[in-house]
Amino acid sequence: MPVALRALDRGGVLAVAGIYLTDTPPLNYERELFYEKELRSVTSNTRDDGRQFLAFAIDHHVRATTHVYPMSQAQQALQDLKAGRFDGAAVLVNDRDTA
Repeated sequence: MPVALRALDRGGVLAVAGIYLTDTPPLNYERELFYEKELRSVTSNTRDDGRQFLAFAIDHHVRATTHVYPMSQAQQALQDLKAGRFDGAAVLVNDRDTA
């Protein structure tokens, strides 16, 4: 992990999704985390976990609500989201995909 952190550029994010629970080695703040680098853990799931989740979603009629905005309208998407103009998630897509 320290080697990966040292390889990150300023503002980079290292996502750790370890299958085994091992201790994090000591980190040198200046070398590994300075310049707004971020260390984030993510949940590890199996394929079976995914199958169970999707079966649950189908059984309980879970539906995702999305509102698509072209990238050039990102500011409007943020304003609409902040103002509560819709429920769900705003999704930004490449402008050429909306033509």
